[in-house]
Formats: sequence, C-alpha cells, structure tokens
Amino acid sequence: MPSKAESNACANRRERRLLTLSACCATLGCAFILLAACSTPVVRHAVVVPEPPQPGAVPDLVVEPKAPKLIPATPASPWPRLRARYAMPGCDYSPTVRQFATQMASSPAHLSAAFKEAMPLLLIVTEQIEKYDMPGEFAFLPWVESSYNMIPARGDGVAGMWQLMPFTARENGLRVDSEYDGRLDITASSRTALALIKQYKESFGDWRLANMAFNAGENSVRAALGKRRSISPAEIATLRLNQVNYEHLIKLLAVSCIVSAPERYHVELPEPDADDALTLLELPAPLDLRLAAKLAGMDFAELQRLNPAYLKARMPERGPFHLLVPAQQRPAIERTLGMLPQYAWQNWREAKLQQPQSLDTLSMAYDLDAAALAQVNHIGATATTLPSGTRLMLPGRGAESASVAAATPVAAARQAAVAIQTASPPAAASKEGTCTVRSGDTLWDIANRYGVRMEDLLHWNRLSRNATLRLGQKLVLNAPLLEAAK
Repeated sequence: MPSKAESNACANRRERRLLTLSACCATLGCAFILLAACSTPVVRHAVVVPEPPQPGAVPDLVVEPKAPKLIPATPASPWPRLRARYAMPGCDYSPTVRQFATQMASSPAHLSAAFKEAMPLLLIVTEQIEKYDMPGEFAFLPWVESSYNMIPARGDGVAGMWQLMPFTARENGLRVDSEYDGRLDITASSRTALALIKQYKESFGDWRLANMAFNAGENSVRAALGKRRSISPAEIATLRLNQVNYEHLIKLLAVSCIVSAPERYHVELPEPDADDALTLLELPAPLDLRLAAKLAGMDFAELQRLNPAYLKARMPERGPFHLLVPAQQRPAIERTLGMLPQYAWQNWREAKLQQPQSLDTLSMAYDLDAAALAQVNHIGATATTLPSGTRLMLPGRGAESASVAAATPVAAARQAAVAIQTASPPAAASKEGTCTVRSGDTLWDIANRYGVRMEDLLHWNRLSRNATLRLGQKLVLNAPLLEAAK
C-alpha cells in the first residue's frame, strides 16, 4: 500500500499535469482565435450606392448608341399638317382674299402642277414650321415671294426663295460671300426666315404685322404704328403702309384659303411620293459636288439645283459641310464616302483613258482602295482592266477633257497622277526637292501634282492626314538624304 505521503505526491503531480494541459489548451485556443481573426476580412461600412435611375427618369444622362434615322418611303402629306397649324382668318379675312384666291385658282390644273413641282421644298419648310412651332400659313410665304424658286443673287439685291437682302441675311447669321450664299441654302435660309418672322411677332404681337414687317421691313411697320404698342385686327387696314405690303398679306392668306378649301376652288392638292423626300447630309469635311452627284447617281445640275448655295463645284474650306440629297440616295452616298479618306473628298474631275488601264494601277496612283474607286465609278467587281476611252471620276483638279495615259504598273501610277493635272500649271520645285504651297492647295493636290504617294508626303514632312497647310509653306517632295541612304 502506498503511504499517505506518496499518495499526496502523486496527486500533486497529476494536478500539475492538468494545469499544464489546461495552459497549453488555453494557449492553443488563443492561437486559433488570432489565426481566425487574421484570416477574417475586415468588415467596413460600405458606401451605399443608389440604384441607377431608369432611362425615362433622367433622359439626358442616358447614353445610347445612335440608331440610323429611318426615312419613310413616302413622306406624310403636308396639307393636313399645315391646316392644323393655321393661326390667321384666311378665307374669312376679307372679300379681297377670296377674290385673289379665285384668280390664283383660275387654272386649277396649272396650280396643282405648280404645287407638285414645289413639293420637295414645301416638305422641308413644313418640317421647319413644325420644328419651330410656327403658323402653317407661313409655309406659303416662299410661294408668294418666289413661287418656291431659288432666285440667284444680282448685285446687292434679294436672293433665294425667301427673297432675303444680303444685309438682313448677314445680320441674322447667314453667310454671304463669293463661295457660299446662305440665302440660297434651302434649309438654312428657311430657319433664318422663320426665326425672323417669329421675332417680329414678339415685337408687334400679331402674325399679320409680322408678315408685313418681313415684306416692308421692321422699321416701316414700327413707324406706321407710331407710339401704339398694340393694335386690333381691324386697325391693321388703317396703317399707313404701301399697298404692295397689304397685297403681300392678302396673297399669303389667299393661298392659305385655297389649301384650306381646295374643293371650293376645284383644285386637286397633289400628294408627295418617295422621290419628293429630301434629307440633309451633315459631313465632317468638304466634299466635291461632282463626286457627290456621281455617288447619288444623279445629274450634276440636279444636285446643284438642290444645293445652289455653293457657288463653286466644291464646298468651301471654311464650310458649311452639308448636302441636301434625295433621301433614297443617302445610304449609297454614305457607304461610298466611308470607303474614302476624308482628305480625298474635295477635288474630283472626269477624265478619259487613252489606253487600257488596270483598276489596281489607277487606285495605286491616287492612293485609294480599288473597291472604293470602282464604287465611285459604278464599275463591277469583276472588271480588272478598263478599255481605252473609258470616262472615270478621278481625284484632282484639271480640265474636263484631260486624258490618262497608260504605262508600266509602277510608272503608270505616277504618270496617271501627273497627267490628270493639266488645267493648273505645276508648281516649280526647288533644287532641294521642295515645293511651295499655293492658294487653294491641299495635300491631295500636291501629292498628285508631283506624282508622290500621299503616305510618303506625310512621312517626309511629318504631317498628319488632317494637317492644315499655310500659304507659302515649303514641303519636301522626296526622301531626306539620310533616309534614302538606308
């Protein structure tokens, strides 16, 4: 039997082992807790981000890709749209209005045909009337002024279908110079004329007085009113204005009267068809109108008739860069222009091949994609060699009857580029192989004139494709010596 002392000693050892084991367990537990704490991510209070607003709630913050504007095959009829916006008495204004309406409709078939001829422009003005919330009667103001004809300027006289004076046009933001006359710009002049009429309405408080101010001038109407700030409709006839000004208003109301009651005057109002739809094509760079006509598949004179504001065959360097074209032709124009670099849009002309020529050679000569050149000239994809006598639209300036000679592939590319520039004498290159920029020169002109590739000209002179040339600037026409020696 163990003694009491031995039993106590054994008990003490057992207690120490238990205490040691407890301490180890406690230490191990703390270690696990520390490890868990280190491995647990720090939880921070997150900033609560509100849900983005629905597109309809804040429309100006929603960015969506622009979908192509769908143009209806047949435009909506302008007649009910304009009648719904009438703001003046029309047929009920006076017996004189009805008398003028009867005279205008004395030949119903002739009047109907005239309305049909004016339909493309009438549709544009109707859109502007709706856009600027104007009375429908003012769509017939160009009819009274010019029968919807784009009358060219003569000296310092009126011009355009709205018959605007140069001073009035410039004062209201239209440019008038030797390259562009905004009074002949169908869309721009319509915006300006309607804005001017609206301004007169705010000044005089009556649409009829606004029409008189447009015809007679603001100062004439203001002088006739004297100190009166408002006037009743009955008093308008008592104003001391020229009889021509009164007849101008009567004619406007007479046309409105006929449109409001065509059956009364036995006039059949024509409806628009797909060919009447025009669209304004906004461009990022100037475009040669001859090229635009070719792309649209229309006669150059017809394109000029729609865009008479451009007084030359190309858009001016300072703009504006927009073109009124048949809506049905817009996709074809945009598609082909997208295949051409913008610097190549401005100067194009027609040339005739003297001998058979490869399309690839011509495209190399003008630094263009062969498919784009074929598209411009409506050449089939299978055509590889063009016969002599073929007439082509090619980049560059020159006489309309210039011919393109054939040569070996690489030399032909250079020769064709130089041969096309027969109208303008070549600029003299210096002994150092440079040329001086002349008035109206573009990088495209210079590259073609000297038979150098556009990419080389840009590289040698450290220029970008959209670089602006300065009059008298020197350009290098061949590789620098160090580069040529490599």
